[in-house]
Amino acid sequence: MKKIARFTLLIAAVICSLSVSAQKVGHVSLDSLLKGMPESDSAKKSYSNYAQQLEVTLETFQKEFQTKYQEYQQNQATYTGIVKQSKEQELNDMNQRIQSFQTQAQTSLQHFGDSIQRPVIAKAKNAVKEVAKENGYKYILDTSQGFVIYFEDADDVYALVAKKLGLKAKSASVPTPMPKGK
Repeated sequence: MKKIARFTLLIAAVICSLSVSAQKVGHVSLDSLLKGMPESDSAKKSYSNYAQQLEVTLETFQKEFQTKYQEYQQNQATYTGIVKQSKEQELNDMNQRIQSFQTQAQTSLQHFGDSIQRPVIAKAKNAVKEVAKENGYKYILDTSQGFVIYFEDADDVYALVAKKLGLKAKSASVPTPMPKGK
């Protein structure tokens, strides 16, 4: 009877150690998640509205420039040297302001897009993290980008692999190539 109890205990210990060492891995397409979220639709709408405002402003500047340029072309023969030079300088300044506005608008639009998408992405990643913890997943992979979205703390084997390759191990301050997914 003792032998059967010990054998059963040994089998139970082996099964427990196998289940403990097993790593549950899951995957999700973050892009698909984001597309399905209502927050993404409102973010896209806000982005589109902001882009349209910038575009209207740019068109206004360009129309103003065109009007002044046409006026200059029609009247340049009647301008004195200093008036002609002043008008040309005004056109050059306007053109530079338009180009500067285009550059600033592109940067502003990019920052705006990032700022309105960031909370949506964070919400999706937090949901992935919660699902991973609730269901015992150790890693969740993003199939749309090929990144790890979530992973539990694990041993960094960089030093061991570097030693195996004959490389000089670097200090612990070297950043890991994979950002923390939590």
